[in-house]
Formats: sequence, C-alpha cells, structure tokens
Amino acid sequence: MIEELKSSADSQVSSDKHEKSVDQHVAVNGVLSPEGEQEIRDKAFGLLKDHIDETLDPEEDRRVRRKLDWRFMPILTFLYGLNYVDKASLSWAVLMNFREDTHLVGNDYSWVSSIFYFGYLGAEYPANVLVHKYPIPKIITGVCISWGILMLAHLGAKNYAGILVIRFLLGVSEAPVSAALMTYVGNWWKKSEQPIRYLCFNSGQGGTYIIFSLVAYGFGHAGGALAHWKYIYLVLGLLSFILGGVVSFFLPALPQDAHFLSDHEKTVAAKRVSSNMTGIKTIQWQNYQMWHAIKDPKTYFLILYMFFSMIPNGGLTNFNTLVLESFDFDKYTTLLVNLPFSVSSAGQMWVWVFAGRYFKNLRIAGLTIPMVIAIIGMAIVYGTENGGANKWGRVFSYWMINSCSASFPFAINMTGQLVSGHTKQSFTNALVLIAFAVGNIVGPFAFHSSDAPKYTHALATIMGTFAACIAIGCGLGVYIFFENRRRNRLYGNPEENEELQIEGVLDGLKDKTDLENKNFRFVY
Repeated sequence: MIEELKSSADSQVSSDKHEKSVDQHVAVNGVLSPEGEQEIRDKAFGLLKDHIDETLDPEEDRRVRRKLDWRFMPILTFLYGLNYVDKASLSWAVLMNFREDTHLVGNDYSWVSSIFYFGYLGAEYPANVLVHKYPIPKIITGVCISWGILMLAHLGAKNYAGILVIRFLLGVSEAPVSAALMTYVGNWWKKSEQPIRYLCFNSGQGGTYIIFSLVAYGFGHAGGALAHWKYIYLVLGLLSFILGGVVSFFLPALPQDAHFLSDHEKTVAAKRVSSNMTGIKTIQWQNYQMWHAIKDPKTYFLILYMFFSMIPNGGLTNFNTLVLESFDFDKYTTLLVNLPFSVSSAGQMWVWVFAGRYFKNLRIAGLTIPMVIAIIGMAIVYGTENGGANKWGRVFSYWMINSCSASFPFAINMTGQLVSGHTKQSFTNALVLIAFAVGNIVGPFAFHSSDAPKYTHALATIMGTFAACIAIGCGLGVYIFFENRRRNRLYGNPEENEELQIEGVLDGLKDKTDLENKNFRFVY
C-alpha cells in the first residue's frame, strides 16, 4: 500500500500545477522582517525559521513521507474504520433481536439511529474548539477510551430510554474525530498528498465493516450466556481501549514531537507542509476569522453538499440490512449479501487512488461521479420494486448505491484544501460537521415504519439527494475555477513568481485566512 501511495503522490505532485510545493531556493530578505517574524503564530516555526529559503531535496522529501505513511496510515485507517463500525453496529444488532431485547416499537429504532447525531450535533462546535487548542493525539486517545466504555454499556441496555442515552453519549464522544483527522492530515502531508491519504484510511470503513459483518455472522451462530448482538459490542469495546493505547504511544502531535524522526527529518516534515500556505498549528482563536467563514461562498457549498450527502448515509447505515432483507433473504444471509455493499465503497476509493497517478484535479470529479453511479443504482432498485426483475440484478444495483460513500473523503477533505486560517478552518469544520450531523439525523426518518419493508418513499428521497449533490459539486468547481482566475489577474500567479510563493507560505505561518492571503490558490 505504501509503495502505491508513494507512486501516486509522486505523479500527482509532478502533474498538478495548482499544488507545487515551494521547493526552490528563494531569497527572503525583505520578505520576513523582524516585525513580520513577530506576527508568526505557528508552533512549528522554530523548525522552519532558519530553513524557509532552503531547497527541499526530493529524495529527503520522499524518505520522510514514507516514514510518515508507515507510521500513521495503519493507525488512522483502523481508527476511521472503528469509528464507523461503532455506530454502524446497529445494522447487525437489529438482525439479532436487538429491537425485541430493548423493547423498541414503531419508529423507536429510527430514533435510536438518529439520537447518535443529536449528541454529535450538540458537541460539534466545542469539539472543534478542543481540536484547535489541544494536541490531537490526546483528544483521540480520550475519544477511544470513551468509545470503549460506551460500547460495553450497550451490554446493559434493557429498554428504549437506556439505549437512547448510550447512543446520544456515543455521538458526543465521536464529535471530535473528523475535525481532528482533517487537522492532523494537514499537519503532516502536502495538499497534493492529502486526498490519497483520505481515500486510503476512509477505505478502512468499508474494510472494517466487511470484517465485522463476518464477525457478526459468526456471533449469530454462536452460543453463550449473552444475546448474540451483545458479543459484537463486547469486542468493539475492547478494541476501542486497545486503540486508545496505540494512539497515545505512536502518534505525535507535531513534527517537533516526532521522536521517530531525526532533528533534520523533523525540519523536513515541517517544511514539506509549509507550502500548503495554511500553517501547521496555532492555538490562538481569532474571532474575525469566523466572519471570514460566514461571508465566504465556499462555506455554503461545503455545508449544502455535506447535508444532502449525509441524508442517504444516515438512512442506509442503519436500514441497509433491513432493505436487503426485503429482497427475501433470511437474516443471516442478509449479512453476507450485504458485504459487497461495503466493497462497492472501499473498492471505488482505491480506484480513485490509482486514478490520482494519471490525472490531476480529481476533487470535484470525486464529489460528483460516485453520486452519478449511486443514482443509477437507486433508480434501478426503485424502478423494479414491484416485482418481475431478477433478484440478483436488483441486489447488484443496490450495491451500486453505496458508491456515494466514495465521495465522502473528498467532501471532508475540501475544508483543509480550500480554507486557510486556523480559526476559520475550525469554524468552517464545525459548520460542515454540523451539516453532517443534521443530514444523518434526517436520514433515518426517511424510512418510516409504515413504508416497510420496501421503503419506497425513502428510496425516492435518497435519489433526490444524490441529484442535489451532483449540482452542488459542479457549482463549487465552477466557483473556485473562476476565483483562481480572478486572483491571478489581480495579484499575479504564485506559480510563476517565486517571491509570491514565499510570501504565501509566510502568510500561512502568520495564520492569515485565504481571503487575506492573496497568494492562496484553491485546488479542485
């Protein structure tokens, strides 16, 4: 995997003109004055201070990147996978008498599915403030420990009220994860490298879901004193505790904390990402940057896309097994038939990784093309629900629907790609992830109990949200294309002017927003 990452990143760096790193020798006399140095707020500036105008050796760049990949990618991939299956575990439990054991009736299961995101919604803004101010590995360690406690708490759930409280608190505990990972990836990888890494560890969601679907299938046939579904939560709880220990021990917060790197490699690691023009880490909260986020059109494109893309996610995450069961499979066969549903998303993410070796500017395509595939699959399932169609043809079409998941890594990564200024990033992240929570809250209520087992109206609603995502993604691409052209016309092209490039890097270290940093260009 690491060699593929290396090859993909090398090719994309060489081909993407919007993402050239500032690796030339550039004189900075007159650019960084003593007064200008006092404006630097970045915590990694100590590593960069005496090396801003040095050439970054390509071989050193690749060697440090490989070290980062080997160290971080397996942990982040499993973290993202466990983060997903913790909440998706309901889709297995519901096939193993979960509703009967917790006395759920009517739309109670929809509320149990959605209450997670009420907790997530309420905690999202304070979670982003925490991510802004404190070391990310410490935050993630605390999150993993809380997951373990809450997973084990499922074993004692005996009624509707109890499971609601547990799921609400689980949502609160997971609120910092996406913002923390977005920030963490930006601390260690260049813009040109970030989408590939996001795709890789997001593919862990599908891979982990497949593994635990097989585990759930095994538990469904196991004996023991506990209800079958409780064994799933027991295993997830124990794994969460273990992961917390791994994160605490192996993930450094910033390059200067990376004990597995030499002093020179720490400098290389910091210099690699300085060209992002977003800085690395500052803990000072600047209120004016929230206004910059509010008046930025990109903010609303990102919010709307996340909201509409999460309505299907919220519904299908918890109801996909029930929909497949309506295709006349028994509950255990449903678990197995559901496996390619995750293969569809994880596999497509790897297709995008390899596509990054040959094509540039894939982000907008990543927001739209998976939705086109999903809408085709949904249209076939919806159009053949009255019978007469081949069952396995309908199943294959249903697997196509989860193509929409392949767009999530692109959507969640766009804030870090399009926004600079640490407070502006944190505030924009909070707004986008609030939209994430609201969409997931709405999703399960598209699946009314009165519409079971085919859920006709839910499928039609989801098809409409896919179409909305395609339109919003295209609109965002058009906007940033013309905004880049406008900036080049007014301020000059940083790719053609080395002085403008270094000024852009320094503005990033000064924690300037993309509205203030005239040399910042938006990738698409």
